[in-house]
Amino acid sequence: MFVNLDKALILIEQSRYKLAISEIERQLNVDPNSSFAHALLSICLIEMNRDREATQAAKRAVNLAPDLSDTHYNLAKILYIQKQLKLAKLAIQEAIRLEPEIPDYFALLSVIELSQGNRDRALSSAEQGLSLDAEHLLCLNLRAMALLRLHRYQEAQTTLEAAIFQDPENTAAYAIKGWVYLYCGKIDLAERCFRESLRLDPEQEQARTGIIETLKLQYSLYKFVFNYKSCLSQINPYLRVAFVSIFVFLSTIDWLFLLVPLSMLLLEVVQALFNLLFGFDAQWRSPHVPTH
Repeated sequence: MFVNLDKALILIEQSRYKLAISEIERQLNVDPNSSFAHALLSICLIEMNRDREATQAAKRAVNLAPDLSDTHYNLAKILYIQKQLKLAKLAIQEAIRLEPEIPDYFALLSVIELSQGNRDRALSSAEQGLSLDAEHLLCLNLRAMALLRLHRYQEAQTTLEAAIFQDPENTAAYAIKGWVYLYCGKIDLAERCFRESLRLDPEQEQARTGIIETLKLQYSLYKFVFNYKSCLSQINPYLRVAFVSIFVFLSTIDWLFLLVPLSMLLLEVVQALFNLLFGFDAQWRSPHVPTH
């Protein structure tokens, strides 16, 4: 009865999504109310950039099996890929309500919270996942990422060492560790971690971005901008907006007050120019990673 879906699963693992859809549709002709088939269909469609259809298929799976946590989890992933963060968060929270002891669910919630800028909540979600499975690699990586964004560098490093101990080929852990070193001013150690991450996975995006950052930090001007942005990131975004607004208002009394927001804008422009400069250079876009 489920032969078609077994074939579809194999094809999905091989990234042969069009053929997988054919097998899924054969199954749906036999059993149009299979929530699993609709969930698999949504995975294929999102991989083929057919976002609207993927969402419809994922929602259909939820409607057919509203008490099955996996259907809500799948919908949350589909919505997250499309950057529909609020809806994705609602979906994963429903999955957790139905099945509160699955660490993967808390990992996805942590990812969504990080994307929304909720660093404390992201940390809490990752730690809830670790309370269920202390060796859950994704939750370890996410805990480290949240700690990094909270500027709790020592705790982040300890977490990453645990993650790498669990899996010495944990490419994401090496990339995050590189960023920890980078923000601690240890550029050589950061570059070493980024290169190790890229050795394990040449497509690791955080490591590629990080190693470019180490190259830009060779320039004193950019190093000043980087340190300034690092300090600024420790201030609540709403306080930053209020701070700038106050100086803009005061500039109506004395134009000299305008120098503060203008200097902040100038530093943003400098960073953008560096990004543009390095983006046009193929050497920076494809950093060489030695294999020895």
